[in-house]
Amino acid sequence: MKLAPLILPVINAVVWGGLSWMGRGGIAYIESQHAPGYPNLGQIQFYLAFPLLMLSVALVPAVLLSQTKWSVFGSLWSVLTLLAVIPYLFYYGGGV
Repeated sequence: MKLAPLILPVINAVVWGGLSWMGRGGIAYIESQHAPGYPNLGQIQFYLAFPLLMLSVALVPAVLLSQTKWSVFGSLWSVLTLLAVIPYLFYYGGGV
């Protein structure tokens, strides 16, 4: 089993998984305040559902391709999904 192609998927798992974890924590904090109308569906989708979707989009093809002769494409996919964090963080932090 080749482990070198799995380094980038692990980094993706840490980044997108961490964003999902923080998003869930933020949603739980908002729920504990019992503010009417919060968290709304848009916040749940942006802070929890989208990072979880990106986590699966980043990991499934990369891990499956990393064990074949097309491991270069798995690594390229991992780099592209890791670069997708940059524009996401612009809006995650409240703007540019």
